[in-house]
Amino acid sequence: MELRQACRAAGIGTVAASEHTGRPRLHRALPALSARLVVSLGTPMDIRYGGHARTMQAVVAGLMRPGVATPSLTLRPHQPIVYVDLSPMAAQRLVGVPLSEVDAGGTGADVLLPWVSRLCEELADQPADQRESLLRIRLLERLEEAARLDVSRDAFEALKIIGLSRGQMSVEELARRVHLSPRRLRHVMRSALGVGPKFASRVARLSAAVTRVGEGADSWARIAAESAYHDQSHLVRDFHDLMQTTPTAWLAEEGRNLQGRRHPSP
Repeated sequence: MELRQACRAAGIGTVAASEHTGRPRLHRALPALSARLVVSLGTPMDIRYGGHARTMQAVVAGLMRPGVATPSLTLRPHQPIVYVDLSPMAAQRLVGVPLSEVDAGGTGADVLLPWVSRLCEELADQPADQRESLLRIRLLERLEEAARLDVSRDAFEALKIIGLSRGQMSVEELARRVHLSPRRLRHVMRSALGVGPKFASRVARLSAAVTRVGEGADSWARIAAESAYHDQSHLVRDFHDLMQTTPTAWLAEEGRNLQGRRHPSP
């Protein structure tokens, strides 16, 4: 099986290796129903989350939690970063603990992944254009070796459905799809993942809205309507609550990553 296909089948999503140039700048993590492994191959990373700042060489980040915005990272000049997006199931297998114990602020990767220091050294010794494929290979190896935890698959299935519906499915319909009562669904998701279906749907909806920006949507009003928000002000409130910024301010921060796309009008 081709490497990328094997990674997708195992729950390994986007893998990227990059090095920031220019002045230091803030990068906010986007709301997502996935986990992340982020590693600096140079100086440690400065990460802010929940009003606290930490410095870490590598971090495993889980799902967002209600009441706390996504973490932010200060990108520094000539600081090589490798990043991988992981499905919740894959992340849980790698770290060996329920995702309810790992939130979006992250835990030092060396605490949960004792092999990560060796991986960092191996990646740092590789040419930049070979780091992505090496990271994919090593993660596949680790997932093949990882034990399977005895957790509720209903929670992961529900989270998958929420993502596919872009957060637009009612809790009642979602519960019916996974053959649980709404009350039982809330319990199993919170126990396994640390979030309930309503909050997960909110994250999925904002994630879908941000994706529409990358696809070239021409206005925030249209994005709000197509992402099942009541109106544009509803979208603005979710940007503030989940990312501590506004759509316009976020676009100013990340506009360089959307070059060649038409930016939405206010």
